[in-house]
Amino acid sequence: MRDQIYNNLTDRELVEAIVNNDHTAFKELYYRYFKILVRFSWYRLHCSETSSDLVQDLFYKIWSQRQRLDPSKSIKAYLYKALNNMIINHSALSHSHTYSLESITDENKSFNQYDIDLMIDIGKAVDDLPEKLRVVYMLSRIEGYKYSEIAAICEISVKAIEKRMSQAFERLRKKINN
Repeated sequence: MRDQIYNNLTDRELVEAIVNNDHTAFKELYYRYFKILVRFSWYRLHCSETSSDLVQDLFYKIWSQRQRLDPSKSIKAYLYKALNNMIINHSALSHSHTYSLESITDENKSFNQYDIDLMIDIGKAVDDLPEKLRVVYMLSRIEGYKYSEIAAICEISVKAIEKRMSQAFERLRKKINN
């Protein structure tokens, strides 16, 4: 069971505790971000096992290099940026993409073949977006972040996020309508 005290700490307080070798604080950070990072990775790689492995590797690196963490900087932004770099490296090494319907189909929903085909087409169209547009689109539409939060994660202005989202939507419309 997760420690309630750690559950109430801010990200900054968790990072401060982690830098001071607090394993329970690290576990709280892990529980707080693991699932959303795996989901972020899955939308890029379409493979649950690889996504989980990359996120596990990320957290291993964070713990092994915890003294280098800077509590004054956003750990959320760091996690997404580091994971994004790991995904890019993984994709460069492995050109094969495994599409899995395990996360698309849900026991409580019944999809017809048209719905499944459309979801796959959308996934492929998102995959074909340029890297910068894809990351912004996924953080907004898949993860549900506000533009201001995405701007902080990507370290760019809100206007730049708005422009990238507009470009992403335009490209997706063209790709799906073909």
